[in-house]
Amino acid sequence: MVKTLGVVSSVAVLCSSVSCGSNDGEGDGPFGVGEIEGSSGASSYQPGLGPDGGTATQCMPGPDDEGCVGEIYAGETIPLDIYIMFDQSCSMSCPVETTGQPGQCCPGEPDPRIDPTLQALDEFLNDNQSAGIGVGIGYFGFMEVGSTSCDPDDYSQESVEIGLLPGHAEAVLESLYSVEPTGETPTGAAIRGACVHANEWRDQNPGHATVILLVTDGVPEAPSSDRCSPSVEDAADAARECLDGGSGLPTYVLGIGLALDNLNEIAAAGGTEAAYLVDGERDSVLEALSQIRSAAAIPCDMQIPPVPEGEVLNTREVNLGICDASGQVITTYYVDTPEQCGEEGGWFYDNPVNPARIILCDATCETVSIPGAQLYYSIGCQTQSIVE
Repeated sequence: MVKTLGVVSSVAVLCSSVSCGSNDGEGDGPFGVGEIEGSSGASSYQPGLGPDGGTATQCMPGPDDEGCVGEIYAGETIPLDIYIMFDQSCSMSCPVETTGQPGQCCPGEPDPRIDPTLQALDEFLNDNQSAGIGVGIGYFGFMEVGSTSCDPDDYSQESVEIGLLPGHAEAVLESLYSVEPTGETPTGAAIRGACVHANEWRDQNPGHATVILLVTDGVPEAPSSDRCSPSVEDAADAARECLDGGSGLPTYVLGIGLALDNLNEIAAAGGTEAAYLVDGERDSVLEALSQIRSAAAIPCDMQIPPVPEGEVLNTREVNLGICDASGQVITTYYVDTPEQCGEEGGWFYDNPVNPARIILCDATCETVSIPGAQLYYSIGCQTQSIVE
């Protein structure tokens, strides 16, 4: 599997001619991405070393086989936005230690599992490590038992639009604390609605990496309604459509409660491998949220900025390089398709003809995910490819 999730690094790979020219290596790059000083021509910098032999602050390549280095740019961090689709079905009012029955409500019973979930979200949204992340929220399970809808339009309107933490935490929490567990669990329709809204948000905020976070305490079902029949299979299809149907939006799943292994199918279809399943205690929910935040921040999917008017994208003069945590350069080849990814890793375009994103192969993704590893981009030299 190729990981295409998460927050991402980006570089302007746009040139005003077929080849990128060199400049004096000072100041910002031509499209607002900081250029590494001394990057034009054969740099005297060495991987892992600064010009005085000390530790480098940037990862630098040497010249390729043709003596070309090109213009070297550091990756620019792209904002991460998390759109939460929150389950307010009846069973969220039931005690943490019970599985609950389909459609069951437990009003007035002690230790409802919505309480530790809200407490964990409160701490997560106000955590210093969440600062700079965008968060918004929508709901499903808000219709009375017996009146469930499986129309995605009913779940495509946000309750709180995505906004930047920590300042936006108050608005999200005000909405969350006003929620009352109410209905059933039309998960597939909820994911489709969330996908619609997340797509609209991303279109209005180009350059942002957007993910969906499904927070639920039950498998998809609406046994008391005759208007639709939610299922795990349908929810998995919805997550798959959102990821592979042109949107490219991953779906993370946080399952709160007992006997929720079926939620793994939804997460796998949404490109995030497995659901985060917790017992419903506050600490376990908070730990899962922290893990999801870290997973969504892995720089394995890089968006290419839109082409400015009058400029062209030369996709065959782009190279991506990696220094591992020890500062050693790892050759990172372009591959035509994800199927060509092997143990050596590499990178590829989402669409070779009209690329919008650069995606890392699994092995390369794992390398850059280790603290201390760095990415850089070289513009202007022939793309280094794996030759079959």
